[in-house]
Amino acid sequence: MGRPSLKDQRRLDLIRACIQSIHEDGPEAASLARIARRAGLTAGIVGHYFGDKAELIEATMRHIGRGLGAETARRLAEAATPLDRLHAVIDANLGPEQFRTDTSAVWLAFWSWLNHSPRLARLQRINSARLHSNLRYPLRALLPDDPEAVTRIALGLSTIIDGLWLRAALDHGGIDPAETRALAVHYLHAALKEAEASP
Repeated sequence: MGRPSLKDQRRLDLIRACIQSIHEDGPEAASLARIARRAGLTAGIVGHYFGDKAELIEATMRHIGRGLGAETARRLAEAATPLDRLHAVIDANLGPEQFRTDTSAVWLAFWSWLNHSPRLARLQRINSARLHSNLRYPLRALLPDDPEAVTRIALGLSTIIDGLWLRAALDHGGIDPAETRALAVHYLHAALKEAEASP
């Protein structure tokens, strides 16, 4: 793979500066001027790479989402069974790399903006659909005759993953990130046991 173009490198520099600014300055104070200054650029040149702050925020979330997607794909490639695949999805979403303080700050800000930004809301729908798909595929293999249980467990587990991540990412959330995987796995196995016992 060749070196990135100047445009691609500048865009990446601005995305990294955006992450740092949201983390250190807070989402409201992370102005284009501050972000540009952190990237060693002028605020006026940001418009050459991103139309406005909303476009930069969207690009930043896509960048972080691609990292999560790559981690999920890596873990899924190592999974040998449907249950292993479910554990891989849990591990990718609740692994230690997902609790970095800088990217956690951006995810928290992202969720707070969803109701006010159709573009970010669309991005969240894509993220949710990907998570549901990654869960439903192995669940269908484990419960081939119970599509309702597949849908129910996929929805329940994705909701638990999001909720556990949110609680663990908050400074005073009351859950240690190391506990989150065990809680999600406990729900998964309990839900599978219940579904398998149902007539």
